Amino acid sequence: MAGTETRDCPDGDSVVLVHGLWMRGSEMRVLGGRLAQAGFRPVYFRYHSWSGDLSKATGDLREAVEAAGGARVHLVGHSLGGILIARMLEEGDLSRPGRVAMLGSPMAGSTVGRKLARHAAGRWVMGAVAREGIVERAPRWTGGRELLVVAGELPLGSGMLLGIARPHDGMVRVEETRVEGARAVVVRASHVGLLLSRKVAALLCEHFRNA
Repeated sequence: MAGTETRDCPDGDSVVLVHGLWMRGSEMRVLGGRLAQAGFRPVYFRYHSWSGDLSKATGDLREAVEAAGGARVHLVGHSLGGILIARMLEEGDLSRPGRVAMLGSPMAGSTVGRKLARHAAGRWVMGAVAREGIVERAPRWTGGRELLVVAGELPLGSGMLLGIARPHDGMVRVEETRVEGARAVVVRASHVGLLLSRKVAALLCEHFRNA
């Protein structure tokens, strides 16, 4: 079910954390906890990543960002979550200032997604949101907000079964995360490991503190 949960951190900017495909948001808790320790206010956004509707998810995300507390509202998207953020911003900018970070988001397309989409079973596994957001039409980064792109290069994940070329994080190739004009960093982490990495958390804190 779509929704948000906030853990207050007094006087801190909010950071809305958007999970990826087949996830429910609890996977973002370790990262959110580290952001809270650094003085930010994590907001956990949940949406139906497999069976949901992309346009509804972007609308719900916009409402969550506009309702978040703090002087600024930053966004972190993991995998499909980054695609969701980009699609939301395509539809129009936000009234709240802030920066964006994407972790393992296939903004330049997905080899795994394309291979899955060739077969009915694969399309079912992906679900409607990922098919529309990644395979049918890749999102366009509209700019206007400082963007940090973090890619993993530890090849551990189910995407390895589909024979994707290195370097990759087990699901997404490093080159598939690239966005023109964005700061890009590669870390030694798997796709899910990006959410558990202390280095990634430190990169996000630095990115958001400099806003």
